[in-house]
Amino acid sequence: MNEEGRSLAVRRRERLAPDLRELLLKQTQLSQEVPRKPLAWPSERASGGVSRLRFAARSFLCLVAILPFMIVGMGAQALILRFWRNAAGTLPRAFLWWVGKVLGLRVIVKGEIARAAPVLVVSNHVSWIDIIVLGGLVPLSFVAKSEVAGWPIIGTLARLQRSIFVDRTRRTMTADIARSIGHRLVAGDTIVLFGEGTTGDGNRVLPFRPALLASVREAMSASGAGGTPILVQPLSIVYSGLDGLPLGRADRPSVAWYGDMSLGSHLLRLLAIGPIDVTLCFGNAFEVAHGDRKVLANRLGHAVREMAAQTTNGRPHPSAVHETGS
Repeated sequence: MNEEGRSLAVRRRERLAPDLRELLLKQTQLSQEVPRKPLAWPSERASGGVSRLRFAARSFLCLVAILPFMIVGMGAQALILRFWRNAAGTLPRAFLWWVGKVLGLRVIVKGEIARAAPVLVVSNHVSWIDIIVLGGLVPLSFVAKSEVAGWPIIGTLARLQRSIFVDRTRRTMTADIARSIGHRLVAGDTIVLFGEGTTGDGNRVLPFRPALLASVREAMSASGAGGTPILVQPLSIVYSGLDGLPLGRADRPSVAWYGDMSLGSHLLRLLAIGPIDVTLCFGNAFEVAHGDRKVLANRLGHAVREMAAQTTNGRPHPSAVHETGS
């Protein structure tokens, strides 16, 4: 560039500089005049009257339908477990399906749970609602931390599902838990294990804990299964929609239950928001061999992350799709 060209460029920058400074000043003033609001729950973006009406209607249903069902059902389930153990999963499934209806859960299922028993389903964990969603789908039981047994409502639901409670503070219990899982699997029960060991924010799948999967290998011998193959099936849970609209990355943590969130306040907010779509993706089940538990954890974690990404990104899942709920 010659001297004349450089002088012209300098003059243009000098003319633009005041305009640019003025524009930046205006943007600063506007940002100060418009206060930033914290991210609202999706329900708060809708009509407040509609939210209050939903809350009142669902609260009423909880009082007149769910609580009596729970009280009567606990007694009935005790009799079933005593005299008709083979039908032990029927009543909890019906109860949890009804709870899901009252809460406005719409379940979208991609793929299907493996029918060949025994099968251990390993999933990510987003909320206490996961128990209602999965428990209302098919008769199954959960592997849960011992604290869950003492939680109001959720503990009752878990006990109705004949959950296997794990005391994480006692490492010596590992062998006993492994035997319990093994006996239940060989008996034909479907067991669900949350591989992360905790709940996440719904946007990402946390690393799966190899220690939680160690019981799978131990169960193969501890239960006396002999040559009985044990299948493991990955499952992803994604809260994908609200009020008929896709649930985005910014709003998905509002539906999730994680960290130090209060169970009571989360339930109250859940009663006020619109119908929630929950997408379940069942991956291909495979037979467990005597291998490295870290390899198994990584394989399952990768499969669950891939299926969750397919759901959140709108990519098709190779399995057949069917829906439950309305």
